[in-house]
Amino acid sequence: MSAHSAEEIPAMDLTLHVESPAAGGSSIARHEGQVVFVTGAVPGETVRARTEAGPAAKFLRADVIEVLDASEFRVTDRRSRFLAGDAGDRPLFGGMELAHVDLAHSRELKAEVLRDQLSRIGHIDRSVDVAAAPGENTGLNWRTRVQMAVDNTGRLGMLAPRSHDVVPLASAPLATSAIAEVALSSLRLPGADRLEFAWAGDRGAVIVRGQCDPVALTDLAQTLPSQWSILADARNGTGRKGAGATGGHTKLAVLRGEDQLIEEVSGRDYRVAADGFWQVHEQAPQLLSAQVNSALSDQTRVITDLYCGVGLLGISAASATGAGLYGVEGAKSAIENAKVNAKGLNANFDASRADRARIPKSDVIILDPPRSGAGKAVTRALLESSATTIVYVSCDAATLARDLAVLVGGGFAIESLSGFDLFPLTAHLETVTVLRR
Repeated sequence: MSAHSAEEIPAMDLTLHVESPAAGGSSIARHEGQVVFVTGAVPGETVRARTEAGPAAKFLRADVIEVLDASEFRVTDRRSRFLAGDAGDRPLFGGMELAHVDLAHSRELKAEVLRDQLSRIGHIDRSVDVAAAPGENTGLNWRTRVQMAVDNTGRLGMLAPRSHDVVPLASAPLATSAIAEVALSSLRLPGADRLEFAWAGDRGAVIVRGQCDPVALTDLAQTLPSQWSILADARNGTGRKGAGATGGHTKLAVLRGEDQLIEEVSGRDYRVAADGFWQVHEQAPQLLSAQVNSALSDQTRVITDLYCGVGLLGISAASATGAGLYGVEGAKSAIENAKVNAKGLNANFDASRADRARIPKSDVIILDPPRSGAGKAVTRALLESSATTIVYVSCDAATLARDLAVLVGGGFAIESLSGFDLFPLTAHLETVTVLRR
């Protein structure tokens, strides 16, 4: 080790009192004044946890190995139900950070994290609750889009936390019923990198990424019922070419069915590429579009929809108000679908990055950015626009808080800020913020 190398801290077993929830689904404890981010705990518990070895840092990371004083809100870890065969002592997988927490309490923890990030990052002190999606009572069977990892033998599963190791699964976790019914244990996809499921209405699509064994692709087609389209990376050299890449993905070949799905929201059909962006929770499209529409009046004349995807929020808002619509989205294939989806409306779309778009004179601007948020260029453009109303849909509390601080500092006021648990049992949530000036 050189003189400039960081000091290596060995793994330690610590007894910790867990204080509060943290962003990312972990919890905060302290050891000799140092913050410890603990995975697998519930605030209020006393646990034994093993820290990760590594370079000295301002904080430690640790995993629970024994619960000494359990919270009343702890439940049996739901991840075990998805494992292939007897769970035994095999590791659990990532992506369900709150699988061990009572569902209603998990929403309270998310609300606490949201309030903390608004205050600490955005300097916005506001009481915000996180509401369940309509009819949500288990936190399971809600994902209409699922990505599965594939191990070196072709078995399907999910990655272990902070690892590239694949934990084999019997069914897709948190998936809507049609996806959950696919028996993963019977599938083998040697050579594949991952498998993606998407479901809409009464049809679905499976996308095989990587250079999968062609025989395995044939077996997959024989295993899945006819309502599933099957697509694979075009480099496999099979099937007909699909509509092309979306979001930077490799072009797809259609082995069976179609490369597009039809989503229906409030009586309107939305065409979306099988590997294109769509809200993941089955209730999210209806809920979020209704939230956006409730912030608008019938006096709205022009709406700009940034990060519009295939047009869901903007098209729904334009349909409700009769306003003209201008949508911006970086993925050209999504814009082509948005044009189809907006049939009958006064709508124009631009395949452009939101931070490079020229926003026309608008009454309302809707934005639903990725987790990285809007950022400096877009928030500056919002402030310089003619819009008197902004509706900001966000899936990341930290970047939302950062962007809201800029917008509020520039003259907008927050009229409402609502949280929705559209990613149950995970660390994520969705928010809808209405700003006026």
